[in-house]
Amino acid sequence: MNFIRFIGIDVSKKTLDVSVFQSGEVINKFPHIQVRNDKQGFKDLLRWTKEQGVKPKDALFGLEFTGYYSDELEQFLTKKQICYTMLPTTVVKHYQRGTHDKNDKIDSAKIADYLFRFNGTECIKLRVLPSKAMQELKSLKSERKFLVQHRVACENRLQVAKSKSEEKHLQKLIDLCKEEVEQVEKQIADVVTSDEEIYTTFRLLTSIPGIGFVNAVNTIANTQNFTAFETARQYAKYLAVAPSEHSSGTSVHWRRRPSPHADLQAKADLSMAALHVIELSAEMRQLYERKLGNRPKDKDVQKKALNAVKFKLIREMFAVAKQARIFELRGLDKAQTETHNTEK
Repeated sequence: MNFIRFIGIDVSKKTLDVSVFQSGEVINKFPHIQVRNDKQGFKDLLRWTKEQGVKPKDALFGLEFTGYYSDELEQFLTKKQICYTMLPTTVVKHYQRGTHDKNDKIDSAKIADYLFRFNGTECIKLRVLPSKAMQELKSLKSERKFLVQHRVACENRLQVAKSKSEEKHLQKLIDLCKEEVEQVEKQIADVVTSDEEIYTTFRLLTSIPGIGFVNAVNTIANTQNFTAFETARQYAKYLAVAPSEHSSGTSVHWRRRPSPHADLQAKADLSMAALHVIELSAEMRQLYERKLGNRPKDKDVQKKALNAVKFKLIREMFAVAKQARIFELRGLDKAQTETHNTEK
């Protein structure tokens, strides 16, 4: 779709900085306004763009991924049938055109300029707001992640508690977190069963040995039911399971390694699944032992071997989801197969 006007929005917790691309003008001179990040501010935004001679439905709006700060704005733009795209934060951070100054106004102008420069290319993909069930699932997943992290922090603190009263207090917090996690998981289960597409994918994923409730939900939410990532390797890089390349010219050739920027909780949950499936599946156990080679006690080698198992699990999840077929059990010990089937 060809657009003739481009609007960049820098999103923060309380305000939106908005700039309209102006041909022949330097970035810091683009028309600019700051509005509140609420429903009234969204209306003011549209009113101002019309004053600038921009028809919202003929323009492309762009904003960065800023988590829940942009949720209401996305819902507003979707309701008004206005086209918009979401850009990685690195686009603005490393965008070289214009001034080297850094503030919200200039960031919004850089987004507008970027939209103009890369309009019609693969860099610009229109955003489609996930379904209501998917939005709720992602929200509950984040809530569960917070509770689990808080519970683990309390459990770690309990190990070094210096008094009985402190131990009692920490144990109460741990029990409370466990109860809250159980309640959130019940809510997640209700959301999963209420949406036919999500439930179908959930059943396919949990047919894979080692993949249970938590990892199935994590994967569905992170991949937006396998629409946000085209390949298993892309998702593996997102979880810091597969290595990423870093090289430039003839002198910069860093060793390929997983990115430190990842959903570490989802990665940890997948690690538990990998450890379980190594015991469950002869095929996975052989893969793990082959990757260990002659250095089974080397921790770095152990991590790489476990990553290989996790990557295979991700590939299997993408395979069953994309092909819409139940996973075929193979290479499992007989007793373990019966256990796996009983659990499912």
